Amino acid sequence: MSKHHQPFKILTQPTLVNVEDVYPNKGVLVKEVNDKFYRIDEMALPKVYVFFGLLGVFIGSFGLTLKTISFGSYIAYYSLILIGSFLFIYRLTVKSKHKELVLDRLNGTVSYPDFFYSKPLQGKFSELKAVISISGDIDGAPGDEKLKFVNTFKPRKIDILRTISYDDPYQEWSLYVWYMDKNRPLPPGTAFDPYRQQDFERRKALGFPRPLYKSTIPTPEFTKEQQAERRRIAGW
Repeated sequence: MSKHHQPFKILTQPTLVNVEDVYPNKGVLVKEVNDKFYRIDEMALPKVYVFFGLLGVFIGSFGLTLKTISFGSYIAYYSLILIGSFLFIYRLTVKSKHKELVLDRLNGTVSYPDFFYSKPLQGKFSELKAVISISGDIDGAPGDEKLKFVNTFKPRKIDILRTISYDDPYQEWSLYVWYMDKNRPLPPGTAFDPYRQQDFERRKALGFPRPLYKSTIPTPEFTKEQQAERRRIAGW
């Protein structure tokens, strides 16, 4: 696996977040989108634990019914039952609010899940360490790229990477940087449309301060009239 830290820069056109991608629409991961918070469900892994938990309990229980079983096999099957039971119970008892990625646009903070029942890792977005992780295939060829966060806000002896997105990592990271730049207009996507005017008015009241992060692509206002007003007031 190879990885490198991502710059705080809008690198490319970001992932589009449209109305149909947001709760309460079925099968979506985005739970909240507005001019203050961007919240994503990160319960995918705990949900998988149900399957593996039940599978472990089934295999372990079946193994213990065998007529001839060695002491080592007995320990292995019993361990499968214990681990499987824990994973199943964990899925039923874990707090879903602890398994979310939350971007706080106005306060410039981010929080994302830690291990099992641990509270989310939280801190300044500008201090977050994000990487694009590339896993090699069996034949040595490059595998899929994934956006991951390093345990920035809870340092450990060994860096632990948390997979955040299985979509295009560069587009996803650009979305996060753009959204968290509270001095820029909201990113493209119909989910943000109801909040564009009030976000524009907030920035206008502050005199349209310059962007917090750089961008390699244009990030104009939603309308030509808004863009002209920003140029007249702020000159950018």
